[in-house]
Amino acid sequence: MKPLFTLMILVVAMANTAHADSFTTIRDGKEYICTATEPRNPGDAVDCVDTAYRGPFSKEESMRICSGATSKAPAECATAAYRGPFSKEESISLCVRATSATGPVDCATTAYRGPFSKEESLQLCTRGGTLANAECAIKAYRGPYSKEEALRLCKAEPTLLIRSFKLMESSPEVQSKIQLFKAKVLGLFDR
Repeated sequence: MKPLFTLMILVVAMANTAHADSFTTIRDGKEYICTATEPRNPGDAVDCVDTAYRGPFSKEESMRICSGATSKAPAECATAAYRGPFSKEESISLCVRATSATGPVDCATTAYRGPFSKEESLQLCTRGGTLANAECAIKAYRGPYSKEEALRLCKAEPTLLIRSFKLMESSPEVQSKIQLFKAKVLGLFDR
């Protein structure tokens, strides 16, 4: 009996040790376990600079892109942005501190192909923008928001606003108000 008890204590102790640097959180009704990660490689900033410098950027530009980098993502992001519609300076400002190689570029090009100017697209997507930011801004601008409001709202919380739009689309009250608004607008143009 004593060996079984000792074994149980050992198993519980190991389980507690394994989760010492973790915690549990609930988001959207789902439980997530968050654990500590290993420290990043201090050479990541050097790898980032090397990647940018092998591309179209000078050494000074590469160092600006990778200032504070924790991966090669800023260099990969800036290179992809420069291959697209953005100048070197625009690519650098878009991708400094990027955590994704494609997120800010996808965001900015989608917004720019949509109703937003290049400057507005860069404003929306700089500092970690994602495709969700661009989709949110395009939807918001199509809806009841001005360009400035859409950019401000969707830079901060794109997924929250997109969820709100989906709820609004499925709401009978909102649909009846939209139909009434459309009828009024169409009635004004028929005169």
